[in-house]
Amino acid sequence: MDQHLLSHVLPHLGATAREVVRDLLEALDVEEGIDPNIAYYVDAAIAEVRAAIVAGTAQEEVAIPRERLIGCTEAFETSTSVSPAAEALSAALPPLVALYSALRQALDFAAAIRLSIQLLHPN
Repeated sequence: MDQHLLSHVLPHLGATAREVVRDLLEALDVEEGIDPNIAYYVDAAIAEVRAAIVAGTAQEEVAIPRERLIGCTEAFETSTSVSPAAEALSAALPPLVALYSALRQALDFAAAIRLSIQLLHPN
């Protein structure tokens, strides 16, 4: 995941979003177990990537020529253009979402184990 973030995500983000991803990289680098805030860091990185995708996507209305119109005098088509950075981030987003899903599932499983232990051994 470190290489994915470094090569596919970081080059396409602004300064503030890079700091969020660097925090995630630090949390992923913890060697003594799992950082308890790792899901927060992944979620924040996903939010920054999605915000950068939205910022790199532009929509404009293009008037439809009058000769193509039937029954109206004016109509528009919406044209969407996506920057290369937004396209790269869109391609880089699914592994981050999969990581978040796996983390949530692991954390929920750990909570269920803790609850089971408490039920079996209330001391």
